[in-house]
Amino acid sequence: MQYATPPDVDRLILGGRQRRRHRNLARAGGAALALVLVGGGAYAVTHQDGGTAEGSRLADAPSATSGPTRDPEVAVDLPADAGPPGSLEPGTYRVLVGSDARGLVLEADLTLDAGWRGGNFPTTMEDGTFGGFGLYRPWSLGAGSGCESRPPNADLGETPRALAQDLANLPRSTVLQPIEPTRAWGYDAQHLRLRIQEDCGFDEIYRVAETPRGTRGINYGSQSTGVVIDFWVLDLDGAAVVVDLWHQGGSSVALVDKVTRAVESITFVRP
Repeated sequence: MQYATPPDVDRLILGGRQRRRHRNLARAGGAALALVLVGGGAYAVTHQDGGTAEGSRLADAPSATSGPTRDPEVAVDLPADAGPPGSLEPGTYRVLVGSDARGLVLEADLTLDAGWRGGNFPTTMEDGTFGGFGLYRPWSLGAGSGCESRPPNADLGETPRALAQDLANLPRSTVLQPIEPTRAWGYDAQHLRLRIQEDCGFDEIYRVAETPRGTRGINYGSQSTGVVIDFWVLDLDGAAVVVDLWHQGGSSVALVDKVTRAVESITFVRP
């Protein structure tokens, strides 16, 4: 296997991709952290006994005007170091997405309320369960067992539909909703939903993707919870970009609502 050659853009290379940070976070948290990606649509939740969100039902995808209009000058870079749970100050953050079809830097702004922490991608916790979201143009996807010790798949589809199919084939995944065309953030997109059994042991990450911000992992501990993950693969003028929103099995409605608000705030910053 070979990694795809990353775009020749200096700002696509960020520090902080070391595995040690993920493992330290897991030990400090004292719980298995499952990351699920669920791409940014309005999120209607099926209420279960005890107020949990065992699954989710896609409502209307965000429009081009979703989220508040923000002055990009007020955004600060999302810290690469995750820090303690809930350590981020509420505010607007800028993240590196990758490059556009011309090879120019593509970024996005997003707004977080209290209770988030940084790292490769934002993460939050409610009532002992975890959720978060990501946005990236992937370099490669998980393959084999899906664990980080296995070589990733760098032979990715170039169109949103083809990349969505690659995501549907992630290891140890079950398709909950098949690929369907939609509109999200004002762009044509492909949506799908998976459940992933993400257990790779305490010292290894289940890799969804390798991205310009680092590894997109979905577990930080030794106990598998099963992760529900939605992907929206957007066509940004020829560049296939993934937005994901995830929640751990048994997550509360409050957690899913909190992550959804953050995802809906995403605004892409074009070069």
